[in-house]
Amino acid sequence: MNTQEVAGLKKRERLRSLLEKIKVEDYVQKDFEYVGSDEQLSEIITKMGQYDLHEIPVSNDGKELLGIVSYRTLLKRRNLPVETKANTLMVMPQEITLDSTVMDIAEAFVASGYRHIPVRKGQNIVGVVSRTDLINIVAGIKEFSDILVEDIMTGDVHTVLSEDSVEVALRSMRTHTLQTLPVIDGDGRLTGIVGVKQVANYNWRKKQRESSGEVSGQSEPVDMTVSSVALDSVHTIGPRAYIGTAIQEMVKYNISTLPVVSESGDLEGILSKYDIVELIASLKERDMVYTQIAGMDQEDKFALESIEREIAASLQKIAKISKPTMFTMHVTKYHAQGVNFKYSLNGRMMVGDKTLVASAVDWDIVKATQDLMERFERMVIGQKEEKLDRRKKIRSIGHW
Repeated sequence: MNTQEVAGLKKRERLRSLLEKIKVEDYVQKDFEYVGSDEQLSEIITKMGQYDLHEIPVSNDGKELLGIVSYRTLLKRRNLPVETKANTLMVMPQEITLDSTVMDIAEAFVASGYRHIPVRKGQNIVGVVSRTDLINIVAGIKEFSDILVEDIMTGDVHTVLSEDSVEVALRSMRTHTLQTLPVIDGDGRLTGIVGVKQVANYNWRKKQRESSGEVSGQSEPVDMTVSSVALDSVHTIGPRAYIGTAIQEMVKYNISTLPVVSESGDLEGILSKYDIVELIASLKERDMVYTQIAGMDQEDKFALESIEREIAASLQKIAKISKPTMFTMHVTKYHAQGVNFKYSLNGRMMVGDKTLVASAVDWDIVKATQDLMERFERMVIGQKEEKLDRRKKIRSIGHW
């Protein structure tokens, strides 16, 4: 372990120690919105939009938690009638209590992809905690806020063209398990940003009009362009800016995502609250690498043992070069040819102080996993070679 790696390890230990001392109870939102189990999808979407929520608790008395309704669930089941009731949409979230640490909560956000999670005492809700609450906590920690944007941003950016249909944006979000897409023009210039909220709100408003007979053929999502629903006022940040500055921008403008743009105007990456929360979760002390596999159907579980074996073997190889602390993989499958399914895998890995992102597609889910992990191995090797090259250049300059 070189001097730089030792310094990085000590910094992680200091940050972990600081986070363990924070009481979550001080940051829980005691006043929260909820919906009843019999409320319809149209009413739920309206309330979520009104209060800028991506998840909302389901409770009939404001005390007992029955579940939550999430945009992520709605994105997967987008052809639901607007009369669908909450009790058929809700899922039970991970259990978060007042005794949970900041890193426990961050881990729950990473595992679920949620932006709001109820805090429980037994079966009752005592409040709600959000991703914004977490990043506000770490914003006050100097060693955390001094991390560079380029160190944790997602570099492999999926975009959508302004003249693409809303259906294309929706399909990209589902395939790559994304909730936000930068919008670009034909020359690759950033023109806006579109989120799952804009797409979902449009989709179900359209369905509500359909049920009243008010929709013409031109109102189908496939005909509506991204530019008509995207936000054209985009806040950006540079790759060499500090995380503390990024958090200030997110909180000030109530946004979850900042496209990372170079001085020349090139889109170099994207930084989201998820990236920051993922960094918090990676600080949790573990004996093994935290590994999360999501999105697999029951019929694909036969391959889970082989998939886990491939991931474990690859993580062991990577650990010989640089220590990974967290790995998440989301599986999406879709009809690509007749009745056959194709698997799209999207992975994220925290290695040292960097976040790596890779994807792979194949007809065979195990083969797709092998391809994905090989990509991560090549990326880690590439990073190591870059560091060695920089050291050689520094030494050569020192000899002048």
